[in-house]
Amino acid sequence: MAIERSRDSTMQTKIIIPAVLLSLGLALPALASPRIQPPPPAQQLETPPAQEGATPKPVTPIAPPRGQLLYENHCLACHESLVHIRSNQSTRSLPELQRRVRNWAEYLRLRWGREEVEEVVRYLNSRYYKFESR
Repeated sequence: MAIERSRDSTMQTKIIIPAVLLSLGLALPALASPRIQPPPPAQQLETPPAQEGATPKPVTPIAPPRGQLLYENHCLACHESLVHIRSNQSTRSLPELQRRVRNWAEYLRLRWGREEVEEVVRYLNSRYYKFESR
């Protein structure tokens, strides 16, 4: 019985000591590093002074264009932005850009209608191609 207790305590010691050392090894660098301050809260846009008795209107952040969101969610995984700004671009006109976006949407089975395709084309054109301004 005494031998079993000795083995149990030796086994526990072999497990506890490395666990304590490991936890101290991970905790000490965190304690030694300077405290990181949380970022300041986002600043709200100033609203004009409210009239007496009027409830203040909440300030809502500006959402990115829908075409950008569609592009980032469905296209950006394969298309990095570099594909749109390379020197040997194969897309040379707005109708061709529309055709390419529509073809990729069909290929990926995105079920985009005309509106979604136009939104993405509008985003790509305003961000990268600028066909209308040429």
